[in-house]
Amino acid sequence: MESQPRSFFYQSLRFRFGLLFNSLLFLCVSVIVYSLYNNAKTELDRSFSLQLSSAANAVLQKTDINPISVPLPKNGEFFRIIYDNHVTKTQLINTLPRDVADREKWRMVSLKKYPENGGSISVDFALSAENYHSGIQKLRRLLYIYLPVAFLVSFLGGYLLSGFFLRPLRRIIRNANTVDLEHISLLSKSQTKDEFYHLTDALNRMLMRIDEQVKQQTAFFTTASHELRTPISTMLTELQIFDRELLDKDTQKLLDNQEQEVKRMKALVDNFLWMSQIESGNLRTNRSEIDIAEMVLELSESFMKQMALNGQRFRIEFSPVDGDFTVLADKSQVEVIIKNLISNAVKYLKGDPVIDIRVFQNQHKGIVISNSVSQTIENPEKLKGQFLRDTFHKDGFGLGLWISDILSGKNKAKLSLDSADERFSATIVFDEV
Repeated sequence: MESQPRSFFYQSLRFRFGLLFNSLLFLCVSVIVYSLYNNAKTELDRSFSLQLSSAANAVLQKTDINPISVPLPKNGEFFRIIYDNHVTKTQLINTLPRDVADREKWRMVSLKKYPENGGSISVDFALSAENYHSGIQKLRRLLYIYLPVAFLVSFLGGYLLSGFFLRPLRRIIRNANTVDLEHISLLSKSQTKDEFYHLTDALNRMLMRIDEQVKQQTAFFTTASHELRTPISTMLTELQIFDRELLDKDTQKLLDNQEQEVKRMKALVDNFLWMSQIESGNLRTNRSEIDIAEMVLELSESFMKQMALNGQRFRIEFSPVDGDFTVLADKSQVEVIIKNLISNAVKYLKGDPVIDIRVFQNQHKGIVISNSVSQTIENPEKLKGQFLRDTFHKDGFGLGLWISDILSGKNKAKLSLDSADERFSATIVFDEV
């Protein structure tokens, strides 16, 4: 049986919807925030340029030549005033820092006016750009903080919203997982005719088709199995009453092989009948007192001939020897369980030719059937599934253990399988004390 693929949270529709919602929202938010940043940066730059021009113009207006009048720089102001009379240039004042050309530290503007007495007065005015750049840096830091926060908030919002919108889908999945193919019930539809409504409707129509096919399949198995039982029983009876003493050894061996194959075919037909009864829900349990010790002895006798041909033998133990092994169960169903378990042991026996059967009575009553196998079976409990076999035993049809497990439950018993040290064991425990 193939292993189920691992499921990761990032593979879910909820995560994908959340990521899609987050990506779209984050893209919109990023465009808006970037636009706001550019507008704020432009406004800061315009405001600083206006402050610079206004301060430079104030200095220029306060400067005169006749008489010479030069304003003193205020705190944080740096400027240079030059008078040009077209013959010489006279520097009236210069407080500009040496690194004024560094635009990362300073911003400078140059203005000029022409007094009435001729010539020109030019002012090179500078202000520190540290506050301006500090404001830009704060704006950027806010942007770097805001965008990841916006990304996280939008993702969580998308994830929560997608979880809310996908609740109907989870309900459909939960209801679909509870559908029993033996008694198919339709899924409940949503109140609104949305996509989930149509999905539920499609699943219901599929379930109805499956139910019809299961009923047809069960009817076919039941009819075919009943039709096959009569000729198979006739063939088996004729083979068993045939006088083999008058035949040579090769012919005797051929008849023995044919008898085993007919028995195998009969067991398969019987399994199909049990399967059809189980899947149709028509299986009835008529419980009565039965002695499982006597049943083990009787059923083991039916395998003696086959085991003699295979060089195999039973080792049967009763614990305690004088125990009471009576249980309340359906006799025909318990016979099927024990017969299937012994048949599996005979079929898959490898190495040690002895099959151990122990009938026990302690807190509960039960039977343990064990045999050697070619290698240890991993997860033997999975063999109780329908049509399942282990990877290195290809005989059989994978129905015996499944039927035995179902019938055990019907008779208030538990079937458990175990494999260790290249030995396989099947244990059936009845709830009766």
